Amino acid sequence: MKKIIIVANPTAGHHSQSRIARFTRHLAQAGLPASVAHTHYPGHATILARDAAESGLYSHIVAAGGDGTIAEVSAGMVGTSAILGILPLGSANVLAHELRIPFNEIRNAALIRAGHFTTIWPGYLHTQAGPQLFVQMASIGFDAHIVHTTSTRLKARIGRAAYAVSTLSSLLRYGLTEFTVLIDTVPHRATTVIVSKGSLYAGKYALTRHSAHKDKKFSVILFETSGKLALMKTVLSLFLGRIGRQKGVRTLTAATVQVPSPAAIPIQSDGDRKGFSPACLDISPSPLRVAVTPAG
Repeated sequence: MKKIIIVANPTAGHHSQSRIARFTRHLAQAGLPASVAHTHYPGHATILARDAAESGLYSHIVAAGGDGTIAEVSAGMVGTSAILGILPLGSANVLAHELRIPFNEIRNAALIRAGHFTTIWPGYLHTQAGPQLFVQMASIGFDAHIVHTTSTRLKARIGRAAYAVSTLSSLLRYGLTEFTVLIDTVPHRATTVIVSKGSLYAGKYALTRHSAHKDKKFSVILFETSGKLALMKTVLSLFLGRIGRQKGVRTLTAATVQVPSPAAIPIQSDGDRKGFSPACLDISPSPLRVAVTPAG
């Protein structure tokens, strides 16, 4: 019999505890006993997932939370035979939208029961804090500054709208810094770089035409804009789904991305603050199995 463990972030989303309870109940009705382990501090989800994966007792380890929780759980089980389940509870839930994970607890439990999965290749962000796995995207520059300055209390109150508030504030206050980005060792200049495995941004907004989740490569979006007005137009084009046609924005593919700048440029990955440059990003040497609805 399959055994399930749910690694839950108790601070993620409104009504998260009632949704986890319903999800657990539906799993039990499907003949899948599930236990719940709550996280208590940053990085705890990785420890819980690693212990569960190494025990060999669980077919699925479910991340109940937002993209940051999913990344932490993934870091503990990447390269193992355990399958990552996702119960989306965060403010953006980008990976869930990307992989078309059901938000409905009944459909999500049925997905776990069916046992279907896809294999994806996450990325690693290397900074002075050490290597950190990410599953959807990382960024350096203006986009990361928004994450750094978004109030966690406000995000808990109004969800994704908190990022809109922070974006407006950042457009006025952030000082653009041009830096060198080495894309597969080839130098480029930019004021912001987004390194993405998926095709979506901040929920359902289109960032690229194609997802790179199943490939050992990244999509790299370079913002070459240097003025506040140009940056404002670029940000607007992103939320209007026109980023690919915006002047001053280039999209490339790469297996490695380096930002050697010592100028303390902000970094984020999967919606969490990750310090400042310098940084290097590369593909995980091991894949990750993720429970998904089969295509077709």
